[in-house]
Amino acid sequence: MSLPPAARPLRIGLLTPAWPGTATANGIASATAHLAQGLGAIGHEVTILTGLIDGPHRHPRVVQLAPLPFSLPERLTGRFFPDRGLRGVNIRKLILGAQQAITDHNIEVLLMEESYGWAGAVRAALQIPVVATLHGPQWLHRVSPAPQRRGPEARRESWEQAGLQRVDAIISPSRDVLDRTRAVWGLPEVPTTVIGNAVALPALDRPAAQSTEPRLLFIGRFDRIKGADILLDAFSRIAATRPDARLTFVGPDIGIPQPDGSRLHLAQALARLPVATRDRIEVLGHRTRDEIAELRRHYPITLIASRYETFGVALIEALAAGSAVVATRAGGCAEILRDGETGLLVPSEDAAAMADACLRLLTDPALVLRLGQAARADVEKRFTPEVIAREVATFLARICRS
Repeated sequence: MSLPPAARPLRIGLLTPAWPGTATANGIASATAHLAQGLGAIGHEVTILTGLIDGPHRHPRVVQLAPLPFSLPERLTGRFFPDRGLRGVNIRKLILGAQQAITDHNIEVLLMEESYGWAGAVRAALQIPVVATLHGPQWLHRVSPAPQRRGPEARRESWEQAGLQRVDAIISPSRDVLDRTRAVWGLPEVPTTVIGNAVALPALDRPAAQSTEPRLLFIGRFDRIKGADILLDAFSRIAATRPDARLTFVGPDIGIPQPDGSRLHLAQALARLPVATRDRIEVLGHRTRDEIAELRRHYPITLIASRYETFGVALIEALAAGSAVVATRAGGCAEILRDGETGLLVPSEDAAAMADACLRLLTDPALVLRLGQAARADVEKRFTPEVIAREVATFLARICRS
């Protein structure tokens, strides 16, 4: 008797910004690495497509996207619209890589992000299904609800909207981003599903929340989406009440757009704080995935200040470390965290509410430990690589073996 399609091994191509992603601060790279691990563990054959090898690895099927020279049309277009020229060469690179993966490793389906509408252009050149994964559609970056009318951001949004109309299926890490993308852009009548991102469970001798040190951790970019300005405001309020509290900021500085067109950078934002507050903030900048995992072990409380999250890789990693988390009720965070059970949820852009929640934890170590232990157990049940891989494989079997 033959096995049902979902039970037979699939040959899956996964596009990632970096492999194995250990030195790259990128949520897509981390999520892809964990998914690849889970798919391999349950018997599926994974081929990695990437433009960057950022560390040693032993994966047997890696297609490194070769750099390509700009064609004459791309050079001419790029003189006036650099983003258009770069998009053209990237699409050619992706198509060649996907064709190589089909030829060398016989992949039968390709998973790739929605960025720049690449997925739709690649699908037009292939004979296998392409499934788009919604990691952060460009509409999320609008400062106001109205769409941009011109410029690179508007073009990227247009490309992504059109690209999603050409794929065979869509996987979203949260219901919120799927529903809002459908409302903002419209989506084609193709199979869609909501499957969270996987996270590797670190071996723990004790949950991070067991520490009684008043140490707070933030992992993320200094930018508008991650709510870095809200974070600093909240910590200023915390510091006024708890002078023993310390904050560690880990992540790159992208800057926050200002009304006059300038960007506020982290050093400038810190300079605006009182000296006593500023001296209690440690800035570590970029760190590798392994360095971040080690840091998480030593911070009982983690802050997520995002204005929006498609899923929340930083959130799920904190929960896996057994940290007590205060997170904004933004996008996927509200679907992952159960308020009062596995963490505390506060309104987005409310620094006072975030500060109050942190102060509550700082005065109640028993609550910190209870939340951290429950968070770790919940992640183990819902988001380990093998759990997520089974959901992804079942969905993909419907697409490529229907």
